[in-house]
Amino acid sequence: MLTIWGRSNSSNVQALMWCVAELGLPYMRHGAGHRYGGVDTPEFLAMNPNGTIPVLRDDEDEPIWETDAILRYLASRYSVAPFWPADIAARAQVDKWAEWAKINVALNFTSAIF
Repeated sequence: MLTIWGRSNSSNVQALMWCVAELGLPYMRHGAGHRYGGVDTPEFLAMNPNGTIPVLRDDEDEPIWETDAILRYLASRYSVAPFWPADIAARAQVDKWAEWAKINVALNFTSAIF
């Protein structure tokens, strides 16, 4: 089962939760960061020395931090085309648009909302 650390009103955590929902993966989420605190504890810093959210742990595997790294991991491990194609050239096309959307759509949207 996936374990996720991060507060539900974080745009980065929301992106992760959207991916988890699209893939239909079971998870447990712990509120962390901002008003929840907890990101400066020795236990959290052992998972992510940057003290940022989200952090993902997939069963007993090493924790993963940085939203896009987590999304790519989940897509690579749990999805199929067209969500995350096996063909490298096709995957690069998906990845290209995801990166473009992060800067050109999400940034403008989240700064106005949050």
